[in-house]
Amino acid sequence: MKIICEAAKIAGIFAKERFFQEHVVNVKGRSSDVVTEVDFACQKMIVDFISTHLPEARFILEEGDGCKEIPDAECVFIIDPIDGTLNYSHSLPFFAVSIARLDYREITESAVYLPASDELFYAKKGKGAFLNGRQIFNKNSPSLEKALLVTGWPYEEKLFEWTLKSIEKMTFLSQEIRIFGSAAAELCYLACGRFDGYWEIGLKPWDTAGGVLIARESGIFVESINGKFDFKTGEIIAAVPSIFEKLRDILRSIS
Repeated sequence: MKIICEAAKIAGIFAKERFFQEHVVNVKGRSSDVVTEVDFACQKMIVDFISTHLPEARFILEEGDGCKEIPDAECVFIIDPIDGTLNYSHSLPFFAVSIARLDYREITESAVYLPASDELFYAKKGKGAFLNGRQIFNKNSPSLEKALLVTGWPYEEKLFEWTLKSIEKMTFLSQEIRIFGSAAAELCYLACGRFDGYWEIGLKPWDTAGGVLIARESGIFVESINGKFDFKTGEIIAAVPSIFEKLRDILRSIS
């Protein structure tokens, strides 16, 4: 646990120190799917730090080389060096460093660091979720009409229609909806009670791996929209128990 927390903070501090600098921004797919030189530098820092302490470690990486599939093995790390790179490249202070450890494809430890607010979220399976050393648990129990929700935009154009329909539908059934642009940070905000529910489609494993365990250990129900949570589906729904089933059923009804 200590290793991934330290790795996340080292990379996050490095990114924060370069926050207001001009960056080399490259587009990976759609114009909103970008990467900077800081992403690559942070990723290398994390991999090097973990490898020094755990030479047997294997990695699933957002940027560049790494395992292409999640191996059924111990000591596998899924890393997003900057989740919210588009925000970062525009000097918007909502981004996160996300690291998750998997053992035999099960998330056992995770750490998400938000450099701008100096908030370190972390969790160990069965041991609870924490924010800067203080245990967190989302005790909110609103009705859907009083729930503050959060979602995100997909990169694939074919998924936009469903996303727009879901936002339109939930706008009139909830208190309001936010879109912040970092799945890892949004799951952590849900974990500590700042949001009540979250959904998104078109995701990659590194988008959610760090935040899923933190959310679950704080009492949040987490699934894929159409079944058990699985990285392969690219979708997620996470919410406090009082609204989970209703939110899930509404999202499932959208064609």
